[in-house]
Amino acid sequence: MLKRRFSQNLIKDGNILRKMVSLAGISADDTVVEIGAGQGDLTRTIASSALRVVAIELDREMIPHLEAARLAFPNVEIVSGDILGVDIAGLAGDRTVKVMGNIPYGITGPIIFKLIGERRSIDSAHLTVQKEIGERMTANPGTRVYGSLSVASQLVADVRVLMHIRAQVFIPPPKVDSIYLAMRFRDDAEDVDDALLAFIRQAFSHKRKFMRHALLEAFTEAEVETLYGKMDFPRSVRAETLEPCIFRRMFEALKATRE
Repeated sequence: MLKRRFSQNLIKDGNILRKMVSLAGISADDTVVEIGAGQGDLTRTIASSALRVVAIELDREMIPHLEAARLAFPNVEIVSGDILGVDIAGLAGDRTVKVMGNIPYGITGPIIFKLIGERRSIDSAHLTVQKEIGERMTANPGTRVYGSLSVASQLVADVRVLMHIRAQVFIPPPKVDSIYLAMRFRDDAEDVDDALLAFIRQAFSHKRKFMRHALLEAFTEAEVETLYGKMDFPRSVRAETLEPCIFRRMFEALKATRE
């Protein structure tokens, strides 16, 4: 029995599952961490190509299905628990892993930010997400859906839409279509840490309003005025008009003000 509270919508179509694994470039050298393994359909498909698959599943009633997959594919390991509490670095060891999964819609944002935070252990992530989330992650400045998730994702990774998936492909069909996308983490983003990510979220906390209103909740008026002078911002600048790299420069300028 699928549970609504776990946002369980499964893909059973073998052709689509094989295409997802192919687009992810899974090879016999790869360790793959699968988020929300469900009944193991994608797990089996990944296991046919990968060296090792770590299938993570929160719903204990799904574990027997995954045990059956492990019997068929000895390279499958099962972790019963919440991905948000899993130590990906511990699973990776001294290598990097690839992450795949049909992400539960209810906690997509926290999962993406977790992957960003643990990206040093992750080569790439290939994820099926709600269409709106995929559009936000790949959005350009000035568009309606551009926000903190867009900036954070694009600062640390090259994000690309690989495939659109209609709702009817899922069992049961969700109310919205989905996007299968790739996040390939970059080596030049070492300075994107939790503090910078928190700053980005703060800057967007009053979306559609002048950015200074959001910043004044975390910084003094003098600090904000100094920042605007350094960045040559008009007082009317809005966060959703700024390129991702600008937020890194703003954060560094504010840190320098406080030193």
